Amino acid sequence: MAHIESSVRVHQPLEDVFAFLNSAESHARFIPNMAELRQTSPGEFGKIGTTAQGLLSYFGLMKIRVQYEIIEHELNCQLAMKGQLGPVVFKDGYVLKKNGNGTEIQFWLDLLPTGWTKLLSPFMGLIGKIHAWETLRNLKRELARKEIASRRSQ
Repeated sequence: MAHIESSVRVHQPLEDVFAFLNSAESHARFIPNMAELRQTSPGEFGKIGTTAQGLLSYFGLMKIRVQYEIIEHELNCQLAMKGQLGPVVFKDGYVLKKNGNGTEIQFWLDLLPTGWTKLLSPFMGLIGKIHAWETLRNLKRELARKEIASRRSQ
């Protein structure tokens, strides 16, 4: 198992960051290589037990389905999911804390290889660190775009 944690500070209020994370459509905009993400269970996205299916696309040539289930949800504090990407099971989540006039976003990821993917265990930490960095970079960029767009509409 590889456990990765990384964090970033953004200028948006905690409540706005959580609202963005609490939307299935938002995840398709910042998860690296995510071409689409759609909720597959009825009801609100942010409830524990909610399921979703994503489609990762690499160079438009290779497409991989990812299954998700929300396993933790605490309003304006944290959101976590359990997922499966082929034979790799993972858990990831976001923990939010106020930081001055902005928000600190802590992203964590546990990669749990099964079967033959256990052979890749030595590389899982590096793969996870790259994924965490890209996720937070994309998330920060999308939040900034949202903030700019909301300023223009005022």
